[in-house]
Amino acid sequence: MEAKTAKSEMTRAAIVDAALDIAASHGMRALSMQAVADRLHISKSGVFSRSGSLEALQQAVLDEYGRRFVARIFAPAMQKAKGLERLNEMVRRWLEQICHQSGIGGSLYEATAFSIDPVEQTLHDSLAGRVRDWRSAVRRTIVQAVSQCELRAGLDPDQFNYELHCLFIGALYEANFLKDPKTEERAMLAYRRLLEGYRP
Repeated sequence: MEAKTAKSEMTRAAIVDAALDIAASHGMRALSMQAVADRLHISKSGVFSRSGSLEALQQAVLDEYGRRFVARIFAPAMQKAKGLERLNEMVRRWLEQICHQSGIGGSLYEATAFSIDPVEQTLHDSLAGRVRDWRSAVRRTIVQAVSQCELRAGLDPDQFNYELHCLFIGALYEANFLKDPKTEERAMLAYRRLLEGYRP
């Protein structure tokens, strides 16, 4: 019984991994039970029995992407000193992922936001919540940098956060649509200039 359960969990992990790969390469709209079944060479019913509805599979993809996002970007940045050093590490790692990970997977949250139909309210709310959580973490780091006099007192952390997010959206577009090999270099220069505007 335990062996059967372990095999089932391994298969589910493979299904989520394949689903994430499809979403990261072609967008959430390309994700379907059949697409995952074809990728893994198993039956569509086999995918359904382990993942449930397509909506449940989409949620599992967002969960797994979120776990990897934290592991690659947020957790390492948290090892840095509070404030500007931590913010710099977040930005560096995020831009690195956007510019070097193939497909839209470099920033799946942002890419998916433009591919969700208005009627997909549950998926929309889940995705929006994850983005707000990440932006809240960035905002806390900005506030810490202000408290340590690394950034100008009285700055609007929400405005700074907004401008940072615009930078990431722009980098995603340049790196994955226009395929500009200098995107990371240009984005880091834009970040440094943005930062200078908020220095004490």
